[in-house]
Amino acid sequence: MKLVLIAGKARSGKTLAAHLLKEEILKNNEKVVITEYSKYIKMFAKELLGWDGISEPKPRKFLQDFGTYVRHESQNPHYFIERMKDDLEIYRHFVDVVIISDVRLKEEIECVKEYHPITIHVLNNQNAYDLSEEEASHETEHALENYQNFDYSIENKTESEMKEILKDIVKKEGI
Repeated sequence: MKLVLIAGKARSGKTLAAHLLKEEILKNNEKVVITEYSKYIKMFAKELLGWDGISEPKPRKFLQDFGTYVRHESQNPHYFIERMKDDLEIYRHFVDVVIISDVRLKEEIECVKEYHPITIHVLNNQNAYDLSEEEASHETEHALENYQNFDYSIENKTESEMKEILKDIVKKEGI
């Protein structure tokens, strides 16, 4: 099983990159799944807030605060990472490629190094996100700013440009 990690700030194009990447990998008859570290946080938001998991605006402040609580106040700061690692052990029996589309923290990369992940950082220099000042200053928006170990950094300019870049990555990585 190959693992691809897609990192970036809010509204950088991580989800778009994941779907374009999946589309390209599927052309090689590989079985692919897109998943998220935040799926458990979102599950709690659905249960606690009644959010449907799709509607905008997302309850971003809740998602950020809840994730921070679990990582910093609970007895297990790697709770979400450990759950994902458990999921990866299941996925490896059913798929060829797993794409994690929402990497925000260094630990989310470093703690899965045994899978030899391909790491992609999506940059959006358009500053096209509508976060409040408090949301924009959250650790998950800045934790990877100085991280230098990405295999690829791609700019989210247009969908067609991103698609071509990802096509080249798939070819180069043999996915």
